[in-house]
Amino acid sequence: MRCPNCGTDTGTSSPRCMRCNAPLPPPGAPPPGGDATARDPLGEVPVPRDPLPPPWENPVPWDVPSDYTTPMPPSEQRSTPLSPEPWSEPAIWQPPVQPKKSRLPYFLGTAGVVLLIGVALGIVFWPSGSNTPTPPPAATQPSTRPVETAGTQTEDTGDFDTQAKAVNDLLDDMHSTRTDLGTVVTEDCPVSGLESVLDARQSQLEKARELEVGALDNGTQMRDALVRALEASTESNRRYLDVAPGCPSEGEVADVNQRASSAKSEFIGYWTPIAERAGLPARGESDI
Repeated sequence: MRCPNCGTDTGTSSPRCMRCNAPLPPPGAPPPGGDATARDPLGEVPVPRDPLPPPWENPVPWDVPSDYTTPMPPSEQRSTPLSPEPWSEPAIWQPPVQPKKSRLPYFLGTAGVVLLIGVALGIVFWPSGSNTPTPPPAATQPSTRPVETAGTQTEDTGDFDTQAKAVNDLLDDMHSTRTDLGTVVTEDCPVSGLESVLDARQSQLEKARELEVGALDNGTQMRDALVRALEASTESNRRYLDVAPGCPSEGEVADVNQRASSAKSEFIGYWTPIAERAGLPARGESDI
């Protein structure tokens, strides 16, 4: 039997369609649409009726079936979660969370180191309690010679006079050599005369470097100025000898003569108070 709803062939023994569950007419009943033809009420001419469309031309959508079922009331049964099956895989082991390390030990260690350093520095620099000053190194230790002040005398008067006299004797020799140089220049600078003057200057330079001036005021500075003056004079004598026979021009020896003059002026500034105290003659640049 054909289902009047979806057109599916169903066995006659089934009261409902096996496809859409629609009720089927009993066997032998005319189809719902009636005969294929009907008679005209005014005549005997049969009027054709439209046959039912084949099931493939007007199919019932599968996703919208007719609802011939009775809705079930909502169930009030609640599900209860069960414990995991004994054969299920165990949970992956995770290492326990390590507790956060405290920074207190590091802080205490650092504080201890700083404290030890402070104690060590305190021991090193703590005053020993002695009032005796530590003597300076030998290279910087000041001289024990008493410093002369205005209107006073040094303690070792004998050394002062002896050293002052030695400087004065050297100045006499330098004055004599300067006089000899003037004579050589007036003779147009002969070689023999310039060699004699140069030998005298070199000897005086060695004596000046060996002077003992520890008892003299500003003795070291005075000796250094005298040595520089003699070095410049010796260099000037060599330049005279280089052009001999004959004298060099003023421009050829101007620089060394200027250095000698400056050193002599500095020496005289140190020597004048010493000469006055020792009763020795004062000097000028032309005397040395």
